[in-house]
Amino acid sequence: MTFGRKTAEKLDSAAGALYRAGKKVGGEKGGRIGDAVASTVLGPIRDRCEEANCTCPDCSRS
Repeated sequence: MTFGRKTAEKLDSAAGALYRAGKKVGGEKGGRIGDAVASTVLGPIRDRCEEANCTCPDCSRS
């Protein structure tokens, strides 16, 4: 299963929310933990973005 640009943007938003929540709870260290959780959980899903004209910031398939 592959995902399009809109799904990838939603995953990016979720990852940002995890970072902000971690930072709010645990400061900079909490932010890093939130980022690590987002990378581990959402990263593999995010990598499935295969839209031909993907404009996602991290997407190398253009």
